[in-house]
Amino acid sequence: MGTHGSDLRVRLSHAFGTTPLRLTGAAVGISTGGASVRPGTVRTLTMETAYRADGDHRAEVNVDAFVQESSSWYFLEGVDVAAKPAGGKRDAVVAFGDSLTDGAASTPGADHRYPDPLSHRLSAEGRQRPVLNAGIRGNRVLSDSACFGEKATTRFRHDVLDQTPVGTVIVLEGTDDILMGETAANACTSTNRRVTTAELIEGHHALIRAAHARGITVIGATLPPGKGLESGTPAETRAALNQWIRTSGAYETAVDFDRVLADPLNPEQLLPAYAGKDGLHPNDAGYRAMADAVNLDAL
Repeated sequence: MGTHGSDLRVRLSHAFGTTPLRLTGAAVGISTGGASVRPGTVRTLTMETAYRADGDHRAEVNVDAFVQESSSWYFLEGVDVAAKPAGGKRDAVVAFGDSLTDGAASTPGADHRYPDPLSHRLSAEGRQRPVLNAGIRGNRVLSDSACFGEKATTRFRHDVLDQTPVGTVIVLEGTDDILMGETAANACTSTNRRVTTAELIEGHHALIRAAHARGITVIGATLPPGKGLESGTPAETRAALNQWIRTSGAYETAVDFDRVLADPLNPEQLLPAYAGKDGLHPNDAGYRAMADAVNLDAL
């Protein structure tokens, strides 16, 4: 996402499967609404909202067969666009995080996650750079999960370091550790043990060290407020982690999503104009505000 080029390659993976996966193919076409496709535009491939059907319907242009719909991109490992880096530099930007990066509560299919308007800002200012969205809903810094993927400190290598040609990563991680606590790798439910600020900081340090070893600039993002983080230990942990991100100097610089999105009259809640329906994730305007808060000169 977030770049232009002459060729497109979609990479699929079955890394976490336990039985053989048989793919008969995939197709992409220009939508005329939902899963209905404009005749003559069908090409092999698929992206964005997934419409699934039993049997082989790759050349199908009618909507009737596609009775299953999902916002998850099953088996998708990455999308590569053939484009020449500006000046031969490592100029790609990776937005690394959880559902706040993945764009939960934004308008489906509209590309209103914060990395999308960030990419548009760069293009509008003549700084065309690839922007990669490496957000996974429910992802945590410290705990693997059968539902929410490998922990950030594990997947950082694949999702950031092994991408080409990355120059900057924006890290927005920790909200789900605070909300859900520690979870066994083969489970989806949380335990009673809450993670500590010190543990989260050490996890962030691990990400910073890994990026610096590859010469990648790392920008730390503060955690926004929201439902479940308003009081008690969750609120205290979020505040302490945010203060460390802002002031420790461990990150080259910080982008303060907390202060951008918080309601000045109630700083432990999202500003109503930026709040999605669940009270935890921003709406489209909130994601736009996040993108606008990023200092482009720091990338």
